Amino acid sequence: ARLPARHAFIILMRHFQLPRCAVVGSTVPVVAILVLATCTPVHSVCSGPTDQGGVRTAMLASHDEYSPPAPQSGQTTVMVEVSGELELIKSVSEPTGTIEMAIQHTMTWPDSRLAFNTTTRNNGCFDHERAVFPSAMLSEVWHPEYSFLNAIGSFGTASTFLVFKNDGEVTVTIREGVSATCIFDFKKMPFDEQTCYARMLLNAPSKMVAFTAPTTGQELFKIPTGGLLGGTTEWTVLGTNMTVGERSGMPPMSYVDFTVRMKRKPDYWIAFVLLPSIFLVALSYGTFWIQRGAIPARAAFCFISYLSVINLTKGALASLPKLNDSDAWMLGVLSKSQYFCAYTVLGVVVANYLLHVEKRVDAALKDARDKEDASLGEKISDMRGFVRGKAGRFAGMLVGKDGNMRFADRHVDVFSRWCFPAAYVA
Repeated sequence: ARLPARHAFIILMRHFQLPRCAVVGSTVPVVAILVLATCTPVHSVCSGPTDQGGVRTAMLASHDEYSPPAPQSGQTTVMVEVSGELELIKSVSEPTGTIEMAIQHTMTWPDSRLAFNTTTRNNGCFDHERAVFPSAMLSEVWHPEYSFLNAIGSFGTASTFLVFKNDGEVTVTIREGVSATCIFDFKKMPFDEQTCYARMLLNAPSKMVAFTAPTTGQELFKIPTGGLLGGTTEWTVLGTNMTVGERSGMPPMSYVDFTVRMKRKPDYWIAFVLLPSIFLVALSYGTFWIQRGAIPARAAFCFISYLSVINLTKGALASLPKLNDSDAWMLGVLSKSQYFCAYTVLGVVVANYLLHVEKRVDAALKDARDKEDASLGEKISDMRGFVRGKAGRFAGMLVGKDGNMRFADRHVDVFSRWCFPAAYVA
């Protein structure tokens, strides 16, 4: 009777790869039981898979990727927790009204069908709490389908990170570049702040599946600790925010808004647009202090300033949509600078014409004086008519009864010297 028991014990030792323990006499069955209890590792009694490949096969054996999981106890909707991280802002395009953002968002939801610590699946043989699988497995399990509602394109290469927890919790982290539309307000440009968002819409009725914010107190949409990974240098991110809502329609659908609030860095616009335009206006204003007879120099300054301001305005308009000058503060300054430079051009033209008229009037007055002297002091009764006949009808409109000009080129300069800067600053 001892021999079969000894043989059975040896077979057990070989089968479970147990260390050889001392066995004496008729105590073989008892010792065998003690050896099994003390020398056998826990996982040796498992009957399920012990590696990720086997766990994956067991998980997908009876899984229906087209049916959502059952809601948690006390709920009627599958709740998908969402959080995000802003990786970078690639560009902000004002003419097209778009922003390009790289967003890493994480979705987490419970699916008891994918739990792998159950006694019926592997009896705890895979003793890890989490299992990481390739992103291709995402298409083999049920997962929330979504789209970015205000996206007009994408950039870069999307990446997916897929994690399963032993109790069936599924976590999917996706990094993707989104080109989304944005409504800009240029009232204070270049000292403006803009708010843009990317709306991630869940492609399922909200009564079945809905987005929700995590309840763990974590930051919902954050910036990496090390800051953004490059991107635009014109904007500074003031803050980020994530809101969950429901879109009305048939059927209503849940969505998440990843919102970014930015402030423009005005240094470029100040140094290369605003200050040059103000300097050109000041240069044009300086022509009113130049000698009135130096018409070529005055005209050159005014024309160069006017054309330069037009060039600056065109450069600014190329970076903006089609706006009225009242829609953007900077365009208002450029438009005003353009008009005031044009005024100096017009002022030079008018002053030059009045200077020529004044010369003709002076010549007519000289003839009148000579005529009076030749007539032995007889005064000309209609001096205005005499000057009009000599200098022209339009000149006569500018001449008073005494024959002197009531409005001359010097009046243009004096008026402009005082009123030009006050009107420009106002």
